Order: sequence, then C-alpha cells, then structure tokens
Amino acid sequence: MVSFAVTLFEGGEQRTGRWLANVLFEPRAPRTDAMLKKPHVELEDYWYQEELPRVLTALGDDALKAATGWLARYARLAGHSGAGRDFSGMIRPSIRTRGDAHPDPEHALIDAVRDLALPAMLREPESTLEVLLSSRVQLLRKIAMHVVGEALRIRAEEGSDATPLARIAERLLGDSAADDAYLRVEYAELAQAVAKVDLNALNVINGFIVAAYEEDLRWMNERLTEQDASADDAEPQITERADRYMHHWLSAIGADALPPQLRDTLASLDSRFGVFENPLNPPGLVTGWTGPNPYLSQDEMASMGPQELVGQLASWHDSGDGWGPEPSHEGQGRELAALLTTNPFAVSGVADLALQLRPTYLRAILQGWEAALKADLELDWAQVADLVRDVLEHRIDSPFPVEGGDFDDDKDFRGAKGAAISLLSELVQARKSLAIPSESVLRFAELLIVQAHDDDAWAEYEAYEPGDSSWDPLTMSLNWQWPERVRGLFRLALHEEGAAWKAAAFSALEAELARPDKHGAGRAVLGENLGRMYNHAPEWLGARLVEFFGSADEVPVPQQIALTTAMAMHYYHRDLFDLLSSPMIGAIAVGEDLVSGWHSDSDPLQRIGEWAIDAILFGHKTMDDQVVRAFLTSAPAKVRGAAIGRIAWSFFHAEKVDDEIRDRFAGFVDDRIAHVQYHRDDSAELTGLYWVAKGEKFPVEWWLPRLRHALELEPSIATERYMIGTELAKASIVDPRNALAVLQLLMAGRDQGGMVSFDLSRNAVPMVIASAMSSGDDALRQEADRYMNELGAQGNLSLEDDVNAILDGQVTVDDLNEPI
Repeated sequence: MVSFAVTLFEGGEQRTGRWLANVLFEPRAPRTDAMLKKPHVELEDYWYQEELPRVLTALGDDALKAATGWLARYARLAGHSGAGRDFSGMIRPSIRTRGDAHPDPEHALIDAVRDLALPAMLREPESTLEVLLSSRVQLLRKIAMHVVGEALRIRAEEGSDATPLARIAERLLGDSAADDAYLRVEYAELAQAVAKVDLNALNVINGFIVAAYEEDLRWMNERLTEQDASADDAEPQITERADRYMHHWLSAIGADALPPQLRDTLASLDSRFGVFENPLNPPGLVTGWTGPNPYLSQDEMASMGPQELVGQLASWHDSGDGWGPEPSHEGQGRELAALLTTNPFAVSGVADLALQLRPTYLRAILQGWEAALKADLELDWAQVADLVRDVLEHRIDSPFPVEGGDFDDDKDFRGAKGAAISLLSELVQARKSLAIPSESVLRFAELLIVQAHDDDAWAEYEAYEPGDSSWDPLTMSLNWQWPERVRGLFRLALHEEGAAWKAAAFSALEAELARPDKHGAGRAVLGENLGRMYNHAPEWLGARLVEFFGSADEVPVPQQIALTTAMAMHYYHRDLFDLLSSPMIGAIAVGEDLVSGWHSDSDPLQRIGEWAIDAILFGHKTMDDQVVRAFLTSAPAKVRGAAIGRIAWSFFHAEKVDDEIRDRFAGFVDDRIAHVQYHRDDSAELTGLYWVAKGEKFPVEWWLPRLRHALELEPSIATERYMIGTELAKASIVDPRNALAVLQLLMAGRDQGGMVSFDLSRNAVPMVIASAMSSGDDALRQEADRYMNELGAQGNLSLEDDVNAILDGQVTVDDLNEPI
C-alpha cells in the first residue's frame, strides 16, 4: 500500500497520493477495543517507522507540513496536548537523540519532522517556523528551538549570514510559551547557538526569565500554600523553590549565553545552592533508578495493626550497600511519613517508640504527624507528647548501627530532634479549625520551653561556616534546629492572653535572642514575627524596638537583618510604618550595603522606598515625611526608579484602584518628573514608569504625555523588556501626536530588544501612523508619512499596505485585542 502511494506521487496523481498517505499515516482516535488507548494508525508500529521516510520523500515540498500535521494530531489524540494543558514536551527528553530502539509512530514522526525541518529552516526560516508553531503544540515548539539552534551552528561554521535565523531565535527565546521545564534543554542550546552569532539577540532572555519567575511564584502560591498555613511561613519556602527553578534555567543556558545582569544572578544562585553538575540533562531522561525505595507500601502498612507495624519496622534490616534500587530505611521512612499524613493513628497506642525504632523512623513519624496537623487531622496527643519528649531528651548518638549507604539511614538523632522542634512549633501555633485540648497545649508549651532548650543545637548552628554557598538568614532559619525553636517560642509567647506559659515563653525567647547570632537566622525570625508582636505584645515590642530594629542613628547588621526581613514579609501598614520610621531612616543611610534578611523580589533599600510611596498613596504621609524625604534624597536614583516601577507594576496587576490612590500616584509621578527635569543625573528614577501604560488604570490623556516626557529625559526606558504595542495603538486614537512621538522614541531602541521591537512593529506602528495621518493635522500627517517611509526603507515593506488597510476600515483597533 505504501508502494502504491509512492507510485501515485511519482505518476503525478498528487491528490490521490495524499489521500492514501493520510489513510496510512494520519493518526486517528484510539480504537475502543484496544488494550492501550493510544492513537490508531493503519500500519503496525514497525512498518509505520520503516515506511514513513519513503512516503515523505515522495511528498516532496509538502512533506514537512504533512509530518507536522500528523505529529500534532497524534499529540492531541494521545492527550498530551489540548484542553488547556500541554505536556507533550516531556514525550521526548531529547530531540537530538531517541535513546530507544522500540518502533513507535510518535517518535518516528518526531525524527521525521526534525530531519525535514533543518534543511527547510536553512532555506526558508520564516515559513518553516510558521509551519512548526502553527499547531501550538509544545512538542513542535521544542523541535523548532532545536532546529533553529542547529541551523545557526551550521551557518556559523560556514561563516555565512545568520541574521535571519538570529531574529527567529530571538523571537523564540523571548516567547513566554517556552516557559516549560521540558523545553529547557532546547531553549538553553538555542541560546548558546545564538551567543556565537549575535549577543544582542540574547537580551530578550532577561524578560523571559523574569516573567517565568513571576509565573512560578504565582502558581506555587496558588497550589502549594496550604489552606490554613500562615503566609509568613509559606512564602520563604515558595520563593526558595522558585529561586531553584530559575537557577536550573540559568545554569542550563550557561554564563556565556546570558545577558550581563543574569550572569550576576547565576553567580549569586550558584553561591547559594551550589553549581549544577549536569544542567543540560533532560528532565524525564532516566539514567538510573529512583529512590530511596521502601520495602512495605502504604497499603501494606495500613493493613497492619499499630503494634505489628512497629514490630515490622523494628525488625527489618538493610543488607544493601546503598548502590542499587533495593529498599532502604530512608525509603521506608518516607513511605511511613506519607502514611501518617493521612492516617496519623497508624502507630497509636504503641509506647516507647524511641526505644524500639531507629531515628530514621522517628523522624518520619514526627514529619508525618506535622503534615497531618497542617491538614487539620486529629492526633493521638498523648503519644505525640511522649515521643517528642523522648526524642528531645535522647542523647545525640544513636544506639542503632547505621545500615545501607550514606543517605539510607540517620546516623544520629539530629534529624529526629529537628523534626520534633518543627512539630512543636506547629503544635503551639494558634489554630482556628482544629481544637487541641488545653492540657495537651500546656504540655507542648512546657516541652518547647524546657526540653527543647538545646545548647548543642546552638553550638552546631554557631559553628557552621557558610563558605561560598550560604543561604540568606530567613532560609537558614527554616533549616536549622536552633532558629526553628526561636520561631516556636514566638508562636507560643504570642499565642493567647492569660496563658499560663506566657511569662516563661517570653523569658526563654529573650534568652535565645540575647545570643550572639552571627548568621542572623534568629534575627530573621524576629523580623518575620513583627506583625504578631505588634498585635499581641505591643508593649513588649515597644520596649525593645531599638534593640531589635535599630534607630535613625545606627542600624547594625543584626538589626538590618531583622528590619529587612520584616519589611520583605509584610505588606505596607500605617502602624508598622510609623513603628519602623526611625530604623528605616537609619537603613537608608546605610545605603546599598544594607544587609538583606531574605532575598525576595525587591532589594531591601527599594522595599523601604515602596513603603514610603505607599504611605503617600494611602494618604498617610506627605512628601515632607522624614522617611519619604530621606529615601528620595539619599537613595540611589536607580533604586528610587525600581521602587516607583514596582508600585506602577502593582497598579497594573490590581483588579481595581481607588480614584484617590490613583490621583495621589499621578501627583507623585508629576513631582518626580519635575525633579528629574532639573536634576538630569537622577533620570534613572523614571525607568519604571513604563508600567503606567498597562492595565488601563490611568487615562490616556494622563499617561501618554508623561511617558513621552519620561522617554525624552531617560531614553533607556525604550530598552525595557515590557511591551505596550497594543496600549500605544489604542492610545493613538485619543492622542495621535504624543502616540507618534512615543512610538519613535521607543523604536529608537529597537536593536536592543527583539520582542519589544516585534510587538511595536506588529501591534503599534501601523495603527499609530494611521491615526496620525487621519488626525486632520497636516504637520502631523506629514511627519507620519515621513516616518512610514523611513521604516519602509529599513525593511518594513508591507507597512504602507497595513496602514492603508486601517485607513480603509479593513482593520480596526478591536483587532488588536489578540496577544502576539
């Protein structure tokens, strides 16, 4: 049948040949009687793979379109793409190699599309890219990035012109659709290929990485924050996870293919998390076994009684060497923790667990109970208290000989003690949906105050030498026993009025805070609890405010950590602003050397500026406020610009902005533009005003002339990564003169930002020029005509037709609502 199809093509019967080729090779819905519900093809897998190249050769120029269509259809029918989700990129860990000889139609199509697309990309890059991306299937985007990278390497080796390919690569690197872990390798390899031919094209990576990071934070906050968890507790962990994702992306791309700003970011992340050994290893590529592995499943453990389960855990021994997929204590501990998360009574009623079980299992039990508590499940409170007590009072050394490899079994009780402190910290936290008996809470309080006191834990923390890969203080506080106890003491002391333990908790807390904390993790916990202290112990806080946070005269490093952590973890609040006004003035005097307690998305000095601007916007302060005046006169212009830009960005993301707040921000912006007009060295203060065009929070009559003025004072705004093509086009209907001026200023920086230029060229240029031509102002019409001719001479050959289509009413501003 394949030979017959080939004969039809060779005999000129193209239409019939294509029909037969589709019958044989086009995927169809899975057959209802098939055991495996994968797309149905008429040929068996072996023959499909063997004959596909022959029929594609016969298809000639139509081969790439046919193979691409078949592959896209296969991905959708297989459920890999469509219905608002797309994980087709994970189907093939590496486009370059298959790593598997088993016949498979989908992989045969991937190989075919890849091999057809490379020569096509060298001949006709634009149309080839359109073929690959038109289906909007991630797997085909992955192939496109691989093919463009290979084509660039070929052109570089030949020494021939690679400019068209570099422009295409720039679009791919700047497209947020590539933000997919399973496209990371191809994205990185494409960036590395671009670095050899056009370094300017790499600037779009800045915007891509920032947007990807913000998206990571968004979905992690939505999906990973537990329902009743405190935002103060969850946010540092979420941010660290997002930082690690970004670290993997930047490591894969490599310093040589990163813009300068991101090279510094990569170096900083390397110092925090260590250097990736193999950053280009594809996700999903199995290079060995996964582990650690259990010897009993959750179902098997759940079917046992508590005593039987504990006996099984106590009697099993690991005879392996830590190298292989055999079960281990660590693997079983993780499975045990997962069981207790949903079934916390699985070991209920069994006494003396600390005598029967090795510390690996004790740690797992405590961690499982903590997870169950966060899910508001009842625990066996008496058993919990007994085990926590026994673990805390146990010496560090374990009586159980270590079995397995280095990470297969806890060598001592350090991990179990840390898990006990973490559980206690959770147990003494005020809860709304789960009532812990008061007598149990009293016992947990005593354990945290007395038994949890551990000079060895402090000594271990103090002796730590961070080296080149140190954490920030707040992250460190989540990973060491001593600062976690400080966190628990804060929760306990601020728990409720009149509690029997309150005085003892404050006394223990003061003793711990008096320690010479050179790493600052305890100070970060102090800053984390600012809001709680203000709400539940205002007098205690007020008496120690200078000691905790410093003053206008001096803010030493420990107080800098507490202050910057507090401001990073709390939203602006009028009372907190007043409380910290003096320390903030002192911190502004420290300048850019201000130590950050938590590496959040705002520089600590910038964060003070954000609070100061918020105080003005909410009407709580005026420009004469001491903190506001100190920030606007002493902070570097680029820091002031970053703070103003962050506030403008928040307007864009807000669902609604009150008129009073909007108008105060407008007045503030006018003040800063006037300042820069007379102090041109401070022009960097205006870089963030790009955001005022977004979100429709400000009328065009206000933001457009101010953006023009800002661009004239600070041209570098034109190189920012944010795109306002659609907004500018719509604004041109209201104010064509200023719109044309802004367009010209923005386009002047087009060589430094490919995606920005693409956005303006596609969404703004024709509409802005057409609006100016139809404005009724002869001088403006002539300037628009001159500018259109200038852009046409630079290669925009279809511009005049696009403008005429708008003037003739064939295209309207409503057509600009679709994103690029």
